[in-house]
Amino acid sequence: MCVLILPISESVRLRVTGDVETVLTVPYENDERFLVGLSDGTLLLGYYDEHLRCKWEVARDGAGIVRFEGDAVRVEWRVEWLTVAAFDPQVVELANPPALPLFPDLDRWAA
Repeated sequence: MCVLILPISESVRLRVTGDVETVLTVPYENDERFLVGLSDGTLLLGYYDEHLRCKWEVARDGAGIVRFEGDAVRVEWRVEWLTVAAFDPQVVELANPPALPLFPDLDRWAA
Protein backbone atom coordinates (compact mmCIF):
# COMPACT_ATOMS: atom_id res chain seq x y z
CA MET A 1 0.00 0.00 0.00
CA CYS A 2 1.27 3.54 0.66
CA VAL A 3 1.14 6.52 2.98
CA LEU A 4 0.10 10.08 2.33
CA ILE A 5 1.77 12.79 4.42
CA LEU A 6 -0.29 15.96 4.39
CA PRO A 7 0.56 19.17 6.29
CA ILE A 8 -2.30 20.48 8.41
CA SER A 9 -2.88 24.09 7.37
CA GLU A 10 -1.94 26.93 9.72
CA SER A 11 0.00 24.60 12.03
CA VAL A 12 3.24 22.64 12.26
CA ARG A 13 1.59 19.23 12.28
CA LEU A 14 1.42 16.45 9.68
CA ARG A 15 -1.51 14.11 9.06
CA VAL A 16 -0.44 10.65 7.93
CA THR A 17 -2.95 8.32 6.27
CA GLY A 18 -2.64 4.92 4.64
CA ASP A 19 -0.59 2.10 6.19
CA VAL A 20 -0.02 4.34 9.23
CA GLU A 21 -2.77 6.60 10.59
CA THR A 22 -1.53 9.37 12.90
CA VAL A 23 -0.89 13.08 13.40
CA LEU A 24 2.72 14.11 14.00
CA THR A 25 3.91 17.37 15.54
CA VAL A 26 6.93 18.81 13.75
CA PRO A 27 9.75 19.88 16.10
CA TYR A 28 9.81 23.50 14.97
CA GLU A 29 13.01 25.33 15.94
CA ASN A 30 14.95 28.30 14.58
CA ASP A 31 15.57 26.25 11.44
CA GLU A 32 12.36 25.75 9.46
CA ARG A 33 13.59 22.39 8.17
CA PHE A 34 12.72 18.98 9.55
CA LEU A 35 13.25 15.33 8.60
CA VAL A 36 10.75 12.51 8.13
CA GLY A 37 12.19 9.00 8.14
CA LEU A 38 10.17 6.05 6.86
CA SER A 39 10.64 2.33 7.42
CA ASP A 40 11.38 1.72 3.72
CA GLY A 41 14.57 3.79 4.03
CA THR A 42 13.21 7.01 2.55
CA LEU A 43 14.35 10.22 4.23
CA LEU A 44 12.32 13.32 3.43
CA LEU A 45 13.41 16.89 4.06
CA GLY A 46 10.54 19.25 4.75
CA TYR A 47 10.58 22.96 5.43
CA TYR A 48 8.09 25.72 6.07
CA ASP A 49 8.05 29.07 4.35
CA GLU A 50 7.02 32.33 6.05
CA HIS A 51 3.31 31.54 5.45
CA LEU A 52 3.59 28.06 7.04
CA ARG A 53 3.31 26.32 3.66
CA CYS A 54 5.22 23.06 3.63
CA LYS A 55 7.70 22.18 0.86
CA TRP A 56 9.35 18.78 0.39
CA GLU A 57 12.53 17.23 -1.00
CA VAL A 58 13.88 13.69 -1.01
CA ALA A 59 17.04 13.68 1.10
CA ARG A 60 17.67 9.95 0.65
CA ASP A 61 15.89 7.46 -1.58
CA GLY A 62 14.39 4.34 -0.08
CA ALA A 63 12.54 1.39 -1.58
CA GLY A 64 9.32 3.33 -2.16
CA ILE A 65 8.35 5.65 -4.99
CA VAL A 66 7.91 9.22 -3.74
CA ARG A 67 5.34 11.42 -5.44
CA PHE A 68 4.71 15.06 -4.59
CA GLU A 69 1.07 16.17 -4.78
CA GLY A 70 0.99 19.90 -4.06
CA ASP A 71 2.14 20.27 -0.46
CA ALA A 72 1.56 16.56 0.27
CA VAL A 73 3.86 13.58 -0.22
CA ARG A 74 2.79 10.07 -1.21
CA VAL A 75 5.21 7.20 -0.62
CA GLU A 76 4.15 4.14 -2.58
CA TRP A 77 5.50 1.22 -0.61
CA ARG A 78 4.47 -0.71 2.46
CA VAL A 79 5.31 1.51 5.44
CA GLU A 80 5.40 0.06 8.94
CA TRP A 81 6.50 3.18 10.79
CA LEU A 82 7.65 6.76 10.29
CA THR A 83 9.16 9.39 12.50
CA VAL A 84 9.73 13.13 12.41
CA ALA A 85 12.80 14.91 13.79
CA ALA A 86 14.47 18.30 13.82
CA PHE A 87 16.88 18.94 10.96
CA ASP A 88 20.45 17.74 11.44
CA PRO A 89 22.89 18.32 8.55
CA GLN A 90 25.01 15.34 9.60
CA VAL A 91 22.09 13.03 8.85
CA VAL A 92 21.47 14.42 5.38
CA GLU A 93 25.01 14.99 4.14
CA LEU A 94 26.99 11.77 4.04
CA ALA A 95 30.61 12.08 5.09
CA ASN A 96 33.22 10.87 2.63
CA PRO A 97 35.18 8.02 4.19
CA PRO A 98 38.96 8.25 3.91
CA ALA A 99 40.45 6.43 0.94
CA LEU A 100 41.97 3.09 1.79
CA PRO A 101 45.33 2.21 0.27
CA LEU A 102 45.16 -0.55 -2.30
CA PHE A 103 48.47 -2.08 -1.26
CA PRO A 104 49.21 -1.21 2.38
CA ASP A 105 52.51 -3.13 2.41
CA LEU A 106 53.83 -1.23 -0.61
CA ASP A 107 52.87 2.15 0.85
CA ARG A 108 55.15 1.74 3.87
CA TRP A 109 58.11 0.95 1.56
CA ALA A 110 57.41 3.95 -0.67
CA ALA A 111 58.10 6.45 2.11
